[in-house]
Amino acid sequence: MSWVISIETKPIIKPISISYSKLSYDDIDSIVFIEHQNSQNPWSKNQLVESILNPTNLCYSMSIDNQILGFLMAMPADDSADILNISISKEYQRKGYGKKLLNCLIEELKNRKIKVLILEVRESNQSAISFYLKYGFEKISLRKNYYMINSKHPNQKEDGIIMRLKF
Repeated sequence: MSWVISIETKPIIKPISISYSKLSYDDIDSIVFIEHQNSQNPWSKNQLVESILNPTNLCYSMSIDNQILGFLMAMPADDSADILNISISKEYQRKGYGKKLLNCLIEELKNRKIKVLILEVRESNQSAISFYLKYGFEKISLRKNYYMINSKHPNQKEDGIIMRLKF
């Protein structure tokens, strides 16, 4: 005769500690890696550095255990702000981190009395468009032939969709 003993236990859940920081030049290698991981037409290192060092821009990173998993760059104006770039590392995508990073920016914008957030996205980037629509952005305009499809064929272009979120 054999006995089987079954004990139900709860899984051990390790809390995840997410931190948000202002981007600095020291973060550039992580940012470049994430940018190149996610974009067929990534920003250059110099473009990223210029955005980080621009004192009027709002540039944040999101980290877990001191490892940057995403970043966001925005340019505030009087009563609106433009998202310049936002990217989450591939392994952390579709897990709510992009939304958390966007929430962080919106809280800062509300503190600055800014009420509108604008961005533009490639028409081919359907996953980003879907994300923004679910978040509450609306499509407001189209920029015909705004983006170069790739550097090997500079005459091939695609449209950019301008989206807006009011809060």
